[in-house]
Amino acid sequence: MFKSVFLLLLILSSVAFTPLVFGQELKKATWLENASVIYDQKYSKTVIASIAFETINNNEIIIPDSLLEKIVSKQEIRNVVFSNMGECVMGVPADKQCIMINFDLQQLKGEGGITTVQNNGKMIGDQFIYELNQLFGVDAKFHSIFIHGDNEGMSSTSEFTSGRMVSAAYTMPKQESGVVFDNLSENLIASQITSAGGFFDVARQMASNPESIVSLVIIQDARTPFLLLKVSHEHSDQTDDISVINPLDFLGVNTLERSKHFENIFVPLNSVVQVVVFPESPSQINSVRTNVLTELASVEDVSKAGWFFTSTSPDSIDARFLFGTTNTISADELVMELGSWDIQNTSDSFAVEKINVDTVDAEGQYAVLVAIIVAAIAAAIFYLKGYKKKH
Repeated sequence: MFKSVFLLLLILSSVAFTPLVFGQELKKATWLENASVIYDQKYSKTVIASIAFETINNNEIIIPDSLLEKIVSKQEIRNVVFSNMGECVMGVPADKQCIMINFDLQQLKGEGGITTVQNNGKMIGDQFIYELNQLFGVDAKFHSIFIHGDNEGMSSTSEFTSGRMVSAAYTMPKQESGVVFDNLSENLIASQITSAGGFFDVARQMASNPESIVSLVIIQDARTPFLLLKVSHEHSDQTDDISVINPLDFLGVNTLERSKHFENIFVPLNSVVQVVVFPESPSQINSVRTNVLTELASVEDVSKAGWFFTSTSPDSIDARFLFGTTNTISADELVMELGSWDIQNTSDSFAVEKINVDTVDAEGQYAVLVAIIVAAIAAAIFYLKGYKKKH
């Protein structure tokens, strides 16, 4: 069955990691990096891991001013998506990828009907496709106008898909994710970003997996469009046991480092690890291995590394890890333990103050490692003594 643009835009959603509002203004760079792992035990039975980058600065994701101004001038347009995800709308085969120009249905339709929607969608799409082909270095051809129905669950995709939407789809032969990522990195991402390591290196590694999806999105805004680059990978049959959450497992790394793009400035909100859990039965977080941040009201609150929970519902848990003044985090430090919902809890959420904090004992780990090495040496000496006696 085809994968509708609903799934694509769910994977693409970036507003989830846009920094929260704080009582005290913090310094903030325009480049945002986010590592996200969604454990969906309840619905799709999959784990979706992704690395995403967002900016409002088109000197970081390099889109011509003239094209951005043209998009802003068309209020019907909600976003423009370039992705190597096959089957982007009904009728597009798996061996094709898409450029989609997505419209607000009501604004595109006006006082007309279905014919008006189709004619206006293609007319506006055709005004953009040449420049978009030049931008992405492809030769996409018109495929269809697709109207998304309310029954596709659009409301769950937040700002991207609230209300009904229309897509003008243009297709081209599908490219490998590694090829797409390398082309975008070389041609559209500023060199100071691509050479700064950190999340970007993890995204490059993820894109080397042929099953990953690479997308670039221009999101309509009346003032300055948001620009989004994202690499994602969906893991099937990985949600049978989610009692222990280790997000870096699904990102394929043992440590995660912030971009060196931030090394000379303190911007604690620009690098985020997000974990979202949709458990099959009501659940709560029992323990974490770093701090729990109970509020984000000042600079002091975000100077310490730890988890901040934006949703503590037993059916939908959303946690954001902030690095504070640190630049690197290990897989062990990001582990969380999930438990069954306390049936005596009459609230509709769990209290973060009751989450156990089992900090990683680096000295203890080192002591264990030393003990193992000493034991190995002793065993080797014992073996050699026996060997010498026999010979």
